[in-house]
Amino acid sequence: MACVTGAGTGIGVGIALAMAEAGADVAVNYYGSEEGARKTADQIEAMGRRALLHKADVAIGDEARGLVDATVERLGRIDVMVNNSGVTWPKPFLELDEETWDRTFGINIRGAFLCSQRAAQHMVRQGGGGRIINFSSVHGFSATRNHAHYEATKGGINMFTKACAIELAEHNITVNCIAPGAIEVERYYRDRPGYDREDMGKRIPIGRVGFPADVAPLAVFLASDDAGYITGETILVDGGLIARMAL
Repeated sequence: MACVTGAGTGIGVGIALAMAEAGADVAVNYYGSEEGARKTADQIEAMGRRALLHKADVAIGDEARGLVDATVERLGRIDVMVNNSGVTWPKPFLELDEETWDRTFGINIRGAFLCSQRAAQHMVRQGGGGRIINFSSVHGFSATRNHAHYEATKGGINMFTKACAIELAEHNITVNCIAPGAIEVERYYRDRPGYDREDMGKRIPIGRVGFPADVAPLAVFLASDDAGYITGETILVDGGLIARMAL
């Protein structure tokens, strides 16, 4: 049984559907994207799997823990926790306000902590181990303007992943992290005036932007028995973007 946060849009949708295709029942979490999450849940059920639609702000302790508890109560157990929820609000450092800083950390870091801890507690009680998959970004490896707060959370999630992996290994719970690059999702067209898929693709060594379907297979693999000896890793899915940026 899998729980995917932020499964109403973008990468979260792709992962939730891929988990269902691999045979998992899925808790579909959302906060502001109910329509997308409901559509995702409907698609999961059309595959013959169970879907739990659950609204929660993962930055709030009771709501994050309630999400994980509901997954166990409704689906029977939790084997995979995918901390996909994240926000990006670019702002120049000199204009960055405390509210934006705190909210970014609340969702991107606090949410991953709250959901991971509760999921791990259930996994230990259940026995048999489990999988926790966090989400970072290329911004956790290379900085750019107007993203100090966002990049701080992504660098933090990389180290959070390693620390949790060490502590949870004795319980056969692996903790890994996926760091996407330029993955085209709905907000690209909403928040990036003049976004051009082909132009962005020219900046990426592999020659194109990525899509949720490029990320989801890695999440499924990390959730599988085949990935049982992989833990504490942050894996880039960026078409070679960081390799070029590092030159």
